[in-house]
Amino acid sequence: MDCQQTNNLLSHYFDGELPADQRIEVESHIKDCADCLQYLAFFAELSEAIRKLSAPEIPREMLRKRITAELDGASENPTHPTLSNGHPDLKHRFRWGILATAVLVLIAFGLSWVVLTPERHHEPLQSYVDLLGTSPEIAQEHLAEQYSGRVVSPDEAVQLVGYRPRNVEPPPAEFTCDKLVVLAMPCCKCVQAVWHREDGSHLAVFEHKSQMDEWFAGKPSIHIECEGTRCRITQVESQLAASWQVGSRVMTVVGVRNTNELAKLVAALS
Repeated sequence: MDCQQTNNLLSHYFDGELPADQRIEVESHIKDCADCLQYLAFFAELSEAIRKLSAPEIPREMLRKRITAELDGASENPTHPTLSNGHPDLKHRFRWGILATAVLVLIAFGLSWVVLTPERHHEPLQSYVDLLGTSPEIAQEHLAEQYSGRVVSPDEAVQLVGYRPRNVEPPPAEFTCDKLVVLAMPCCKCVQAVWHREDGSHLAVFEHKSQMDEWFAGKPSIHIECEGTRCRITQVESQLAASWQVGSRVMTVVGVRNTNELAKLVAALS
């Protein structure tokens, strides 16, 4: 079991939800991998943060200010160090943990700045996100089948959608574009760029015409400022999706890791 596979299972391992064979594999890996062991510690700290932030004796206004301060700190820090093998360090993983914590706690307190809207008709997209971290090829095949996906060149994408999408341009240096796909989605003809990182993990960049809050409606989400742009961050199972408005269209990136990566994507795609 490699680091990517282990990372995808650590949340379930921490919660005691893995079958015995996978639990043994994870334990065998983290015994010899300091980075994955550090990531496991993140879940323990996140669990403690949730316990403290959701304690009933904390006044609602104080809780709101505390979470806002944490989010401001995460969005204002433009750079974060990484470990030598490319894994984000515990600190900037924990900042994303704070986002998830904020969502959970604010839902519990019913504060109005968490957006929970009715479900929309994007179930195949939901299935895609669920599979992206563990089976990206299967996820892509399923998405293309459901939305009549067609692999295209940049020029073909322009002809099919009638404008030049930002995601057909070469990606930032740390990413490689695997393919461009035009999807006939309920909202519009959507251009999807499938990128991978140096460690082999994937993210998907969609440019579409629906409203920013329409995709993943009903999932816990928050809004933050990143590179001067208002972004909606949504927690979808084990993945984070980020959306922001660019003119009359919306960029949605599935598989974002942290605020540093999001800042680079916003700068490159806006």
